[in-house]
Amino acid sequence: MTIWTPDLSLFEGPLYLKLVKAIEQAIACGALPPETRLPTHRALADRLGVTVGTVTRAYAEAERRGLLAARVGHGTWVRGATDPANEWVIRNEDDHRIELWQNLPVQLDRGAIVRPLLTELAQGDLNGLLGYDKEAGRASQRQLFVDWLAEQGIEGSEDRLLFSHGAQHGILLALLATGCVGETLLCEGLSYPGMLGNARQLKNQVVGLAMDEEGLLPEALEAACRTRRAKLLYLTPTLQNPTTATMSLARREAIIAIARRHDLLIVEDDVNGLLPESALPPLVNLAPERVIYLGSLAKIACGGLRVGFVLAPPALRNGFAQAMRLSSWMVSPLLIELACKLVSQRQIMPLIEQQRRILARRGELLRHLLPGARWQPGSMHAWLPLPEPWRSQEFAEAANALDVGVASGEHFAAGQFAAPQGVRLSLSQPATDARVAEGLERLAGLLRAAPPTNPLL
Repeated sequence: MTIWTPDLSLFEGPLYLKLVKAIEQAIACGALPPETRLPTHRALADRLGVTVGTVTRAYAEAERRGLLAARVGHGTWVRGATDPANEWVIRNEDDHRIELWQNLPVQLDRGAIVRPLLTELAQGDLNGLLGYDKEAGRASQRQLFVDWLAEQGIEGSEDRLLFSHGAQHGILLALLATGCVGETLLCEGLSYPGMLGNARQLKNQVVGLAMDEEGLLPEALEAACRTRRAKLLYLTPTLQNPTTATMSLARREAIIAIARRHDLLIVEDDVNGLLPESALPPLVNLAPERVIYLGSLAKIACGGLRVGFVLAPPALRNGFAQAMRLSSWMVSPLLIELACKLVSQRQIMPLIEQQRRILARRGELLRHLLPGARWQPGSMHAWLPLPEPWRSQEFAEAANALDVGVASGEHFAAGQFAAPQGVRLSLSQPATDARVAEGLERLAGLLRAAPPTNPLL
């Protein structure tokens, strides 16, 4: 096959930008269709008569602009319709298909709890809740949430809290409020696709860092801080997505110490933090001056409510207020008030307890049917490392052929991090334990079958 060789004389500027412009033009005119694998850095450099460094810089800039994707061991290719970011949508089950694909809340009769609360709202100052309000929500609403969080061991104050449209919106607010647009963003090597999508839209250079069974490795963070200029670290210390890793207190303190030495801000995504029966102190308790804490009722109570909350360092309070006004002005006062009633009337903890019990049963099914999977109590998901010669995308495709949806490790790979061969299994999405068991049995059978002879690389 002829190697793609652009004519750089048609463009102006530094050599690496000429190559970026050539890539952009080739994609626009169809010369480089989606999913086309580009030449290696060395091959294209030799063909063009430039240095390998020039090609490397051009590929990195093209990736930053969203034109290309790259992964260690997989090369560089043109982004297309099958990019993980474009595939990350809610999939529905049917009579035969079982989705272990997304971390949706366990199916419960939430209507029985919410219906009387809606009646109370309708009988109150409904017109007041249907108008515009302050970007952070009302002080009384914020104080109620702060008091409830304190009962759960999360320290904050009313003046540091604002509401968001779920934790994913909180991520966007954090990136905007800290000015982390087009900047380097550090995170765990495997990370939440919603964050990766936000970062991609804001042209961040995402750097995925090495992990172990507790999550982010302190030495990997230290090395990155010494060699890169970064202002923000995103991580999930409790029930990490997708690996389920949970940081020990010592690991949390080590991460905080490094952040302080290098003046690094931390975005702590704690959407899973209330699911374990006993939890370690969140990072925000250890360093409130540099930790942006994100939480949400979506996973633990009602996904459709879309009410999240942010605890921001005092120095960033104005930045968050401006980011909220620019992104959506406010969260609906009606939804915030409904969330407040869930919290104040102690209706939210029974929902959490029901989820814990259901997830505990499904965790036992997992241990029995797929003993090699990693799962921790309270977790909505599990991580299944794959034996050789399986590759994650190939296994996901084979599972799909059996009408079981799983999430390939590629969906979670941050930047150029080489994703390990594994898949995430959502135990919360199917409607019943029996459906979970059936899905796991199909996957177990797939692993017992003869492995593929031509694995995808």
